[in-house]
Amino acid sequence: MTDSTLPTPLHAGTPSSRPVAAVMAVVVTHGVTRYLTTTLAALAAQTRAPGRVLVVDVSAEHDAGVPQVAGEAFAARATEDLGSDGRGAPPPEVLAVHAPGARTFGDAVRRALAGLSPHGGTAATAGHAWLWLLHDDSAPEPSALAELVRAVEKAPSVAIAGVKQRTWTDPPRLLEVGVRTSRSGRRMTGIDDAEVDQGQHDGRDDVLGVGIAGALVRRDVWDALGGTDPALGRFGDGLDLSRRARLAGHRVVVVPSAAVRHARAGYHGLRDAPVADLEVDADSDGVPDSADPRRSFAARRRSLLHHRLTTVPLPLMPVVAVLAVVVGAIRSLVRVTTKEPALAVTELGAPFVALSRLRAIARSRTRARATRRLPRRALRPLQATWRDVWAEWRDRRLARAEVRKVGQAPSELELGELAALASRRRAGLGALAAVLVAATALALGQLILSVAGGATLIGPALVPTAARLAELWDV
Repeated sequence: MTDSTLPTPLHAGTPSSRPVAAVMAVVVTHGVTRYLTTTLAALAAQTRAPGRVLVVDVSAEHDAGVPQVAGEAFAARATEDLGSDGRGAPPPEVLAVHAPGARTFGDAVRRALAGLSPHGGTAATAGHAWLWLLHDDSAPEPSALAELVRAVEKAPSVAIAGVKQRTWTDPPRLLEVGVRTSRSGRRMTGIDDAEVDQGQHDGRDDVLGVGIAGALVRRDVWDALGGTDPALGRFGDGLDLSRRARLAGHRVVVVPSAAVRHARAGYHGLRDAPVADLEVDADSDGVPDSADPRRSFAARRRSLLHHRLTTVPLPLMPVVAVLAVVVGAIRSLVRVTTKEPALAVTELGAPFVALSRLRAIARSRTRARATRRLPRRALRPLQATWRDVWAEWRDRRLARAEVRKVGQAPSELELGELAALASRRRAGLGALAAVLVAATALALGQLILSVAGGATLIGPALVPTAARLAELWDV
């Protein structure tokens, strides 16, 4: 991903031509999760508060703790903001909505917005111009919303503004600063594993896509696009929404100055992990040691194949379908050689599962075609070339080799301990040799001196000889 791939029509000094009327923050959660309290506290600590906060609970049964946790988070913030005269900034309106049966993040947002009025009733609403979309495990930094709003106010053509995503655990590591894909649909972030954020990617602006967690989306664009594609499931929805927005003639940008800590609990399979294991990160790579992305591999693979089948030109769909089956078989054999039988079965079956959902593919293609205003080739400047794919693969391979090399090489502390151990061993061997010499001299010293002086050494196991020791030496 290149920095500032497309020219930005408005610069930092350009006055705002479309002020943001209001922002509604939407947090989707499955009851009171282990992340929700932290996320809501971070949302309440924003330097620019949203006009309304909508907490959507998608659990099968209503969790009374959700509105309680939300109310407590913003009540505590309101108390802190009170001035000496007892007055302060008005707190945002906090609403908790129960949306049981929502299968995806976008589905939950659509259901919650469908019957919401500007005043909290059950009528249609158009009062909020922007939606700030958050997962329950995505805690924004205090200035995140202010930076997003500043970016979209300066560029009216922007419909989606994404954030810089960092890891949930400390020390924070980079996850993504915008997303792009190869021509074949390979998702690329241009960020190495466990990469430290030193501002090296802060020059990025226009991108092909952004993650849905922390994204600021214009409400009319969300409605026009129909939200995210429900057939994708839990993964790939941000990239798909961004891509359709691009083809509809809107800009998609990433705002590196706006950061969100994202646990990616669904990706890492942490939803059912013990609470005590979530904060354990012994190797400081930004990922909890209990994380296991293999738990979500099947859903991610099906989502990727569905995305490829819905974005490819119609004449090439049969080719992509055949390639998916062939590549799936090859990848399955590779998984067998790496002793991952469960993933081998997933690799083999995922193409057939994706191809069996022809109606979902047709609906997704129809949805995308209805809003497309630009040809697909308009996305090529934002996509990665085969050289970029090769360079990223090479860099990742070299990085993994370096990690293995560093992991196998002893550290300075270990080198010091090994040197001390070698010194102790040498001292011990020297002392043992001295003791053995002393014991030998004490036990056999008189005998050795007699033989050396010319005495005859006689024994039943010795052949009799009249030669002396000196004569034997000469022989």
